[in-house]
Amino acid sequence: MAPQAPTVRPVVPYAQRKSRRGRKKTIDTHGHACPNPDCDYHRITDSAVHALVGYGHHGRHDPIQDFYCQACHRKFSVRRYTTLYGLKTPAARVAQVLHAVAEGLSPHSAARVFNLSEGTVRSWITRAGLHSRSLHERLMRALHLTHIQLDELRIKVWGPVEAAWLWVACDARTKLIPAFALGARTQAFAHQLVHEAAQRLAPGCVPVFSSDGLAFYFYALTAHFGTWVQKADERRRTWTVDLRLLYAQVIKKYRRKRIAEVHHRVHLGTPETYREAVCAAGFTGQIQTAFIERLNLTIRRSIAGLARRSWSTAHSLGDLALQFEWWRAYYHFARPHAALRQRIGGPASPVGRLRYHPRTPAQAAGVTSGRWTVLALLEYPAPPLPTGG
Repeated sequence: MAPQAPTVRPVVPYAQRKSRRGRKKTIDTHGHACPNPDCDYHRITDSAVHALVGYGHHGRHDPIQDFYCQACHRKFSVRRYTTLYGLKTPAARVAQVLHAVAEGLSPHSAARVFNLSEGTVRSWITRAGLHSRSLHERLMRALHLTHIQLDELRIKVWGPVEAAWLWVACDARTKLIPAFALGARTQAFAHQLVHEAAQRLAPGCVPVFSSDGLAFYFYALTAHFGTWVQKADERRRTWTVDLRLLYAQVIKKYRRKRIAEVHHRVHLGTPETYREAVCAAGFTGQIQTAFIERLNLTIRRSIAGLARRSWSTAHSLGDLALQFEWWRAYYHFARPHAALRQRIGGPASPVGRLRYHPRTPAQAAGVTSGRWTVLALLEYPAPPLPTGG
């Protein structure tokens, strides 16, 4: 007899457990969670459920709010699960340094500009990268993406003779980067990129895909978008690719380092269905990878270790991955994208110029309602998701 899975009891909101007497909460605790693993409200960020209340301040340079869990009687800082947790440097200065790094300044150059040690700057980048990864896992979920373009960049890492590759997936409509991978140009990393991108999508969402002529993407896409089907007269199940999956390639042939020929091929679906799906997403219907290629230029100009012919070579793939995590969070939440701006209604200004409202990729995807500052991004709590969440 197979063992039964343990039943998980629903957590009762603490407001239903405590007495109605006492002072009401005046400090917003939404987004924060109790760090005690033995607490019933561990990693629960809903202020209507958990038992957190304000508990004074501490800090020499900045007034740092403290929280108190009424269920387990544990006190912790508001900076728990943030980049700034445990740092003695003023938060504004940390934000200033990381802002410069996200705009293309190398850690060595940032250390000279801000009169800091290079080890300090790299430790802040590591903190920001780990926090950004948790933030991406928590907020970038159930995304409705329409047209994902895939590509890879050749990079050089300090020490190894062979170059590595940065695999990137980008949504053409919202400019989001749902997934990336760092490693060799092999089938395994193509699977890793597509697997992470598929994990970010909403249930039932199958975007239109396009890439360059690399064959690895075809096998990765067909392995992730489909179902196992077992017919009535067969014992084995067969993997069936989702009929909604549309995929095309832009194959470029070079001659003397210049593009000589360009071919377009639709591998999944028909050219008519592919064109209709791309037009329905708000594009011209052409098979192209222009958005991901433009993003590649932005990445190389924003991360010093990825610039061409640069002395700022990354020390390791791990360090480069954390710096890219931080830059991706800055790109998603704090940096406005020129292609996403919205025109403000009404007549033009007296000088004859149209007025626009800047937007970030996170705003375009509906993840956030406004543009964040770099300091707000560093202070946003990102506790690990509950088990099974």
